[in-house]
Parts: sequence; C-alpha cells; structure tokens
Amino acid sequence: MLGHFLTYKLKLKNQPLASLVWTCLAIVFVLVMVINPKVVFDGARSGLGAWWNIVFPALLPFFIVAEILMKLGLVKFIGVLLEPIMRPVFNVPGTGAFVLVIGFTSGFPIGSMITANLRQQNLCTRVEAERLMSFTNNSSPLFMLSAVAVGMFGRPELGVVIAGSHYLANILLGLILRFYGRHDREHINRSSSPWSIRQALRELLQHHRNHKQPLGQLLGEAVASSITKLINIGGFIILFAVIIKLLDYAGIIKSIASVLGILLMPFGFPPDILSAWPAGD
Repeated sequence: MLGHFLTYKLKLKNQPLASLVWTCLAIVFVLVMVINPKVVFDGARSGLGAWWNIVFPALLPFFIVAEILMKLGLVKFIGVLLEPIMRPVFNVPGTGAFVLVIGFTSGFPIGSMITANLRQQNLCTRVEAERLMSFTNNSSPLFMLSAVAVGMFGRPELGVVIAGSHYLANILLGLILRFYGRHDREHINRSSSPWSIRQALRELLQHHRNHKQPLGQLLGEAVASSITKLINIGGFIILFAVIIKLLDYAGIIKSIASVLGILLMPFGFPPDILSAWPAGD
C-alpha cells in the first residue's frame, strides 16, 4: 500500500513539472519563429511541397480504397477467413491480414492508420495493435523499386533485393513479436470455428445488413475521411520541417552530425549519411 501511495504522489509531482517544461519549450519555439520568420517560411514551404507533391497523391487513392473496403465489411470477411492463419503465425486476429496487404502495397503511414481504425472498432486489442504496427507499417514498393534503386543507386536490379530484404525483415519482426504482451489481460471474444468460407460470407452479409449505406454517401464519407487524415499528416510534416530547418539554422544538426561522425566514421559510414540522419532525411 505504501509503495502504491508513493508512486501516486510521484506521478502527481511530475505532472506539473512536465507541463511546465512543455510550456517553456512552446514559448521558446514561438520566440524563435518570430525572430527567424524567413527560416520558418522556407521550412514550411519545403514541408508543404513534400506533402503536396509526394505524400498527398501517393497516399490518397490507397486511403480512399481502404476506407471503402472497411465500410463494405471486407475486413470482417478477411478476419474470419484468415484467423486460423494469422493467429498461430503472428498472434494477431485475422483482420490483421487486411492491414498486412494494404501496408505492404501502399507504405507509410497507412498501415498504422488502418490498425488504429481496427482498434477503434474493437476488432483488436491494444497489444495486438502494437504487434500489427511493428511489421505492417513499412516503405512502399514504389519508393524502394523506383526512388531508392533507380533514383539513388541508379541500378534497377537492386530493387528486388532492397524490397525483399525490407519485407523479410518485417515478417521476421512480426514472428518474433508474436510473443510480445502474451500475458495481456485484455481479450475480445471471437469465434473459434475452423476455416470456413461460408462463415466469412455470413459475417460479410451480416455487416451489409447492419450498415446499409447508399453508394454516394459511402464514397463521400470515404473521400472526406481520407482527406482529413492526410491534412493531419500534412500538418505534422510542415511542423517538423520547420523545426528541422530551425535546428539546422542554429547549427544543432551539424553538431549532432559531428558527434555521429566521431562514433560511426571508423565503421565506414559516408559523411553525407551522417549529416542526413539528424534531420531525418
């Protein structure tokens, strides 16, 4: 009892301190922005350009399709159909197969977004969502095959090696993390029936009966929801682009790169990579 009481008191003590620290950081950030408006503008413009020219057109179609498929009940159909495979292999519900397919074909951050939707709909537990995000939130094949293999290395034949190693690493991570949180007490009641297409179709038809929507309304909601999510992503991209630009202007990025150089240059890391790491490039 005494231990619990002391822990509770410590939490109460640390909450105002953490709040004060964040408040001070926010004030400093605003002052730095006021002092360096041109740097902030350049950072915001570069972040907006990356979002509008790359992220928005690359992810919007996948977001819309994923929303439509979820509203049509395909997630529940796949969940019942692939529960006997996903549960013993990755220790996640069958609905995780939908996240796996969409995540592997579209890339960041749609895997995490769909996982969050599954969690909101009570189709997976918190620990199962964490397991799913660990191996389904990865780079898109287009980025690895085109941007990296062709654009960066100039060798298209490397695309298969890069994508294969990337996906293999994710699958191995999913296999290893199947043991993560196995003593978690949260539980969702699911059907323990064997593999059955009939049962999966029954679940799909039941979903259609319970969620009748005109096609126009379904498409409109899917587009609106997808654009809202992408606007949120764009806000984060612009914010962090401004922060990185300010850190670079203050010389902090170069200082971090110098420290990394002392540690990693003996291992053969090129200087360009060391300067890009602190900025997240």
